[in-house]
Amino acid sequence: MSGSASDADPAPREEGSGSPFAGRGLFVLLAALVVLVWFSVIATRPLFNPDEGRYAEIPREMLVGGDWVIPHLDGLIYIEKPPLQYWATAASYRLFGLSEFSARLYPTLTAFGTLLIVFFLVRALWNERAAWRAAAVLASLALFPVIGQMLSLDMSLCFYLTAALAAFLLAQVRPEAERRWMVLAWAAAALGVLTKGLEALAIPAASLVLYSLIARDASIWKRLSFGVGVPVFVAIALPWHWLAEQRLPGFLHYYIVRQHIERYLTPLADREAPWWYFLGVYAAGSLPWTVTAGRVLLTGWRARKPVPVFDPSRFLWVWIAFTILFFSISDSKLVPYLLPVMPPLAILIALRPASALRRDTIVAAAITLAVAIAFVAVHFALPRLLAGSAQGAYFLPLAGPILRIALVLALTAAFVLVRRDRDPTGGAVFLGAGWCLGVLLLIRASTLVAPLYSGRGLAESLPAVDRTVPIYSVATYDQTLPFYWRRTVDLASYRGELNYGLQYAPDREIPTIAGFVARWQASGRACAVMERSLYESLAARGVPMRVLGRDGHRVLVSRR
Repeated sequence: MSGSASDADPAPREEGSGSPFAGRGLFVLLAALVVLVWFSVIATRPLFNPDEGRYAEIPREMLVGGDWVIPHLDGLIYIEKPPLQYWATAASYRLFGLSEFSARLYPTLTAFGTLLIVFFLVRALWNERAAWRAAAVLASLALFPVIGQMLSLDMSLCFYLTAALAAFLLAQVRPEAERRWMVLAWAAAALGVLTKGLEALAIPAASLVLYSLIARDASIWKRLSFGVGVPVFVAIALPWHWLAEQRLPGFLHYYIVRQHIERYLTPLADREAPWWYFLGVYAAGSLPWTVTAGRVLLTGWRARKPVPVFDPSRFLWVWIAFTILFFSISDSKLVPYLLPVMPPLAILIALRPASALRRDTIVAAAITLAVAIAFVAVHFALPRLLAGSAQGAYFLPLAGPILRIALVLALTAAFVLVRRDRDPTGGAVFLGAGWCLGVLLLIRASTLVAPLYSGRGLAESLPAVDRTVPIYSVATYDQTLPFYWRRTVDLASYRGELNYGLQYAPDREIPTIAGFVARWQASGRACAVMERSLYESLAARGVPMRVLGRDGHRVLVSRR
């Protein structure tokens, strides 16, 4: 039999926990400041390659072409991922127009949605002070604000997985509303599948299996509302997969076998890394709470409830441990994969005993101060570190922002250390705001290196009169250029991730450099983008090209 809300783990006993929450107003002001800066930053910097350009362009082509079933990239079929985020971003374009802001709006909203889910879950199962701590710790875990500012599928997947996790936990400890919460959990998992694929089902399902084995609790399977949950899941997740298979016979084999099984079990995606890779991501991504995160991972398996009472904290630990193990086994490893670990980790940190919380917050503040000192050292060492570097001119201007970030982190750390953390909730909230603002300042400063990672500057060098002539992308494919030019390009001597789509449209490809040169010389007005080294090679051969623009490593040229 499931426990009631009062059966959830008690939050740490704190001074003033039974009195009115006097610090709430200040916390709300800090949260509002973070929100204001967060939304301003997503509008101030160009899209970066490759993910941001790709996930901005696919919805643009969906909106222009009107095909809401089969995603396209550069006019070619691109079915590596499901379409939910593409639909949401296309809707954002329709409402707000095409811009960096509207492209990033959906993942940004899901980031804040994740913070709200964590806050309200912890408040419902424990108390409001613990809820503020959990949300603040999550905002300060370095991986969360970094990925939360990126246009990718990882933050929206994290949102749906966190929603499924929260609804499941509430269903276990609120028997009077079990059916309602489990329907929401099934629906959230289905939306996760429509966001990035089957991992949104694998992580919750495996966590359930492992928890029931570790806790010796088989009764949990009786509280999943299969009778209504499975139909809800199927009704949400199945239609697009069925329609895609009807439109594109063989889609399911390519999507499930190649994009899921082979990517997971083989080096197909060329994303190999050592087995311990995600332990490093866990340590760095949980800054400044790395020490506490290590303790949580090592000790969080211990039971806090007698069987058969459901143990929310133990389930959160199982979710963390399995997710790390799941991706560590895979031959495909990328930093953002570990993002779904961060919300349950933040909750477990926030629920540490009061005496441990004080120590943890002081340690986190000390780490924050150490990072600030390291940033100051980088500020002064940057000219020497970049001496002789071909890209030094782009990175040297970062010295100023790095010093400002160091100041923000140092002031945050000093505030917590001087108080000696009499109130760990206040310390956690200030650390959360300081780290989040520091990360946002760093991301905003990335605009300075945009010529190396974004095509916006190069796109702006194309005259308006040339926006309708043939544009060739030669032996390269900048994911951001089609978005900024509001059009597709013609591929020459490049396949990459567009290989699958080119199989359905071979006429869209010029297979070789020689073929491109022949077409170029026979063409009228045309433009092309290529790496500098290729441009220099073709120019030395006498291929007629007039330079329209350059960025960190590419050249835009015209014919006539």
